[in-house]
Amino acid sequence: FCLWLLLVCFCLIFMLFLTNISTTDAEKLFHNRDHSDTQTLNSHRAQAITDKYTAELFLSRYGFIKPVNWEEVQFEDSDASFSGDFLDDLQATIQEGTSASYSRAAHRAGDQQGYNRQNENQAFISALKEFQRVSGLPVTGVFDEATKLAMNKPRCGVPDKETVLTSPVITTEPESSGDFDFENSTTDSFTETNRNNTASDIISGTSLGTANFSEDDILNFNDADGVLTKVLNWRLIGEGYSSQLTIEDQRYIFRLAFRMWSEVSPLEFVEDTHAPLEDVDIRLGFGTGRHLGCNQKFDGTGQEFAHAWFLGDIHFDDDEHFTTPNVGSGISLLKVAVHEIGHVLGLPHIYRPGSIMQPSYLPQESTFEMDWMDRKAIQQLYGGCKGRFNTVFDWIRKEKTPYGEVVIRFNTYFMRDGWYWLYENRNNRTRYGDPVPLQTGWHGIPMDGVDAHVHVWSRKRDAVYFFRGTQFWRYDSENDQVFGQDSEGHQYPKLISEGFPGVPSPIDTAFYDRRDSHIYFFKNNLVYAFSVEANNLARGFPKNIRDVFPPVVNTDHPDGNIDAAYFSYTHNAIFLLKGIRFWQVVGSRDRWRRPFLPRNGLLPHKEVDQHWFDICNVHPTALKLTR
Repeated sequence: FCLWLLLVCFCLIFMLFLTNISTTDAEKLFHNRDHSDTQTLNSHRAQAITDKYTAELFLSRYGFIKPVNWEEVQFEDSDASFSGDFLDDLQATIQEGTSASYSRAAHRAGDQQGYNRQNENQAFISALKEFQRVSGLPVTGVFDEATKLAMNKPRCGVPDKETVLTSPVITTEPESSGDFDFENSTTDSFTETNRNNTASDIISGTSLGTANFSEDDILNFNDADGVLTKVLNWRLIGEGYSSQLTIEDQRYIFRLAFRMWSEVSPLEFVEDTHAPLEDVDIRLGFGTGRHLGCNQKFDGTGQEFAHAWFLGDIHFDDDEHFTTPNVGSGISLLKVAVHEIGHVLGLPHIYRPGSIMQPSYLPQESTFEMDWMDRKAIQQLYGGCKGRFNTVFDWIRKEKTPYGEVVIRFNTYFMRDGWYWLYENRNNRTRYGDPVPLQTGWHGIPMDGVDAHVHVWSRKRDAVYFFRGTQFWRYDSENDQVFGQDSEGHQYPKLISEGFPGVPSPIDTAFYDRRDSHIYFFKNNLVYAFSVEANNLARGFPKNIRDVFPPVVNTDHPDGNIDAAYFSYTHNAIFLLKGIRFWQVVGSRDRWRRPFLPRNGLLPHKEVDQHWFDICNVHPTALKLTR
């Protein structure tokens, strides 16, 4: 019986053992190729700001108690070995003890002789007030819940207050001028190098990355023959990829971020994956804690998400939850990248709602773009966008409203070579995302550009023409493409000499004047007035351009070779553009106010980029962005 009982117990134990084995998962025979199924979420979190002591450390780190020499701290030689990291970490935490005081600012400032507690507390309160002011909080000097919440928001790691800082002061936005007559609608070594420069160095002729500007280059950044463009190259380094996003997504987002700055400045950016790393102007990478040979240490998820250096490099904290645009959660890598690139280019933090250069991260919006201050701030450093245009025109078209009403709308277009920009007159800027290749929006016209656009618009005729070389095309505005053959049986393209007898080709530019129903063609220093009704040159033409468009100031005249002639429905005025300048033609309102002005006289010139803003080139490699 005892043997039998012992056997039963043994069987029960064996069955229980089998049961335990059966409920344990075996190791997988295969893992995902990228090992994404074996990765665990990083639980390293930043130290929260919870009391006056941690608040003071925050204010000291970001320069509110004493301005921080960010460049000097960053570019000290560092040893990435264990001992170096250990000593650095230890040194950062060793401080002399104090009694009945939260302040450590005096020690950080180098005062080893002791300090007055009242002055110390006052410095903390003053710094706290300044932080509250720039954060849009009630300025109380009290470390309250609202201030604590603001300090714990994700933010950029660049100090708000630096020892050397040139901050653009832009306070006003221009108003839209003129009345509307229509509705305008391999692995890379990544160790920091010393690039101690300040934003003001740009103005005095310092270097950009590895290539130098001379002072003359800066003073003549844009010349009369077009744009003296500075091209900067960048790279996402091989050992600095993010563990959260695909490499394709990371590169796409960075390409887009650089393009957004190029759209509002005379700088162009190109991704370079082949040049020696030391020849790359801007290097980007992700890391955690001690990272990429950098003297600055990331704090973990929750606070500092990135940092950058003027004309240097950009690091992103891979403990943070970065996402692609418009995801609705996490931190938008695009917004952070645009912000950090702003620092690389010389911009400080800007405390203004809507600015991408605000130090704290704001939740994702469905879309975001550069606001007026951001655009003008970068242009204060590098100048505006200048260059010639092949043609400028307002495109008139009919549209039906949701209520079935037919309305007439127009949009303004600037064309240069094979690109175009849609200009939003009411916002005094180009459409976000421009320029665009011609073939994207204008189907059938020469893709390398046109010489002129003419819209003949009268009671009897409504025809749009594009001119290039010896030919012209009629455009079907309703179907948004050129005519192969119009309703009158004319086939296109046609020779200019056939459609407009007496007009030479190629032309410089042309426009239609509704006042006398004439098309004015320009070639060299001559003007050809062509009667649309009579289909021939007007009597006495061609004439010298000074005879048809006399100068108001004798020494201020383009004297021929006009790039573009443009009638603007926004300004109800004619403009002649040449190089980076334009002349406005005297109109009836001008003569009514000042009768001494000559008919069709040219008022003194102005700069194109001071009247039509942010018409900027991008690098050809950024014209079409694809993953």
